Amino acid sequence: MKFSSFRTLALISLLGLALTACEEDKNTPSNEEGALNMMFEYAVDGMPFDTATVYTIGGTAVKFSVANFYVGGIQFMPEEGDMLDVAGKYLLVTPESGMQEVASVKTGHYHMARFFVGVDSITNSQTEEDFTSRDAADPLAVQFPAMHWNWNSGYRFLRVDGKVDTDGDGMVDETMAFHLGTNPMLQNLEYTVHKDVETGSNMLHFEFDLARLFNGIDLSTDYVTHTGNNPELAAAVRDNISSAIAVKH
Repeated sequence: MKFSSFRTLALISLLGLALTACEEDKNTPSNEEGALNMMFEYAVDGMPFDTATVYTIGGTAVKFSVANFYVGGIQFMPEEGDMLDVAGKYLLVTPESGMQEVASVKTGHYHMARFFVGVDSITNSQTEEDFTSRDAADPLAVQFPAMHWNWNSGYRFLRVDGKVDTDGDGMVDETMAFHLGTNPMLQNLEYTVHKDVETGSNMLHFEFDLARLFNGIDLSTDYVTHTGNNPELAAAVRDNISSAIAVKH
């Protein structure tokens, strides 16, 4: 009988230790990491983007040839802990860029993503040598089509080119150019993403809709800005960026 009681107590003690160990494992933060990447899917009023297609935006026929922009200042907010700053990371987003690597982060739930469309003021004021010496694989290096005016004018934060219909006959007839740059054109953005990051590859999926980018703009009359020559039009496009980009689930 004494032996049986001793054995019972031993089993209870072992069970208690096992439960404690499980609880400790549950409360111990994971050290595992996963790749957190970003993708911007292009659209025009919800339709797939295609440079061969003539779209109608605000009653005006539009055809796109270039639609590129820079993303920087990337930050991710985890469920627990401080905001993760992906320092110095830039993406050159194009219709062909697809999913791009951003950072390796701890697994877990992420509430929010922050980034800006543009280039930070220090990088935007770099010397000619700084700019021309960048590695060809660097998104901030020389690009074609050009995303930089010259070494003392800075980057084109967003470049959208194409043709528009200016006489209402449904045929595109004039060259369209929206080139946004200079420090005041940088646009800070914040999105609720609710992303569970697991080991392996994980993607934050965004939509970039060019119809929303030109919301409230009459493209039949206002279709050219290189920022300095028409700052009001450039500012109107800049202010639409936050609604043009949306989280896609």
